Amino acid sequence: MTRPTGAMVAAALTFSGAMILALGSFGFFLVGVMVATGDESAAPISVAITGMAVAGGFMLLILAVVAAWMAMNAGELREWSRTVSVTAIAASLERRSRNVFGAMAALRRSVFAELVSSHKSRRLEHRS
Repeated sequence: MTRPTGAMVAAALTFSGAMILALGSFGFFLVGVMVATGDESAAPISVAITGMAVAGGFMLLILAVVAAWMAMNAGELREWSRTVSVTAIAASLERRSRNVFGAMAALRRSVFAELVSSHKSRRLEHRS
């Protein structure tokens, strides 16, 4: 059975995302171990950080396993589900790019507002 190129590209990208999630999980576990074995390991904040690191590590590990399973089975998708999957990926990329450009526009507006409001003719005069 020959698999479409788009399905293989999607599978490769999903598998690389799974690897990034697995590395993030390893990083969370590493931080948890570092905090748990440190000098201040009995402090309440250290216990909280350790708990959050372990929970985050397990969540990322679960997501990595699910993403890897999806990547391995991407070639066996039916035509309609393949179309829906690729469309969902494209919509997600579009939303993310829109969010990035929106954040950049908000940053430009805030910098412009700061420059305009800091001009000496725009300052409020304080009279005693």
